[in-house]
Amino acid sequence: MDQPNLEFIKDFRNAILALDTEIACFFDSGASLEDLGAALVELNRAKAEVGMCYDYAVNAMNVKMADNPELALPDGSKIEKKWANTRTGWQHKDLANTVARRIVDLNVDMDTGEILASPEQMLVQIFDYVQPSYWRIKELQKISVNPDEYCEVHEAKPSIIVRKGNAK
Repeated sequence: MDQPNLEFIKDFRNAILALDTEIACFFDSGASLEDLGAALVELNRAKAEVGMCYDYAVNAMNVKMADNPELALPDGSKIEKKWANTRTGWQHKDLANTVARRIVDLNVDMDTGEILASPEQMLVQIFDYVQPSYWRIKELQKISVNPDEYCEVHEAKPSIIVRKGNAK
C-alpha cells in the first residue's frame, strides 16, 4: 500500500482558492438574482459537506489521540484535545444575583469600607463573567462561583482545537 500523503487536501485547498475567484466574478457579473441565489444554495451545501468531512476528521483524531492531550507538529501547529461539560437549564437570575453580590464585595475596600466603583461600573463588570449567550466558566470560578450550582451538567464531550502556528 502506498504511503498516505496530504496532497489531496492541499489540492482541495488550492481548488477552494480558485473557486473564491470564480465566485467573486460570478457575483459581480450580471447574473440574475435567481442564479445568484442558486449559487448561494450550492455553496451552502458545499459548506455543509466540507463540515461533514471536517467533523469526521475531528472524530477520528479524538479516537487516534486516545489519552494524548496535545500533538505538536513540525510547522508549529498544535492540536489539543480538551474536555468540556455541556451545561443546560441555567438558573440565570440566581447566578446573576450571586455574581452581582460578589462584584459589589470585590469593589469595597475591606479596611476603609470605601466603595471603589460606581454602580454603573459594577454593573458593566458583569460582562467579565457572562456573554449574551453563555456564562464564562473560568471567570466565574476565579471569583469562587461554582457554575454547576446554577445549571444541569451533562457528561463531558471531547473537542479538537486546531492552532495554526505557521501552517499555510
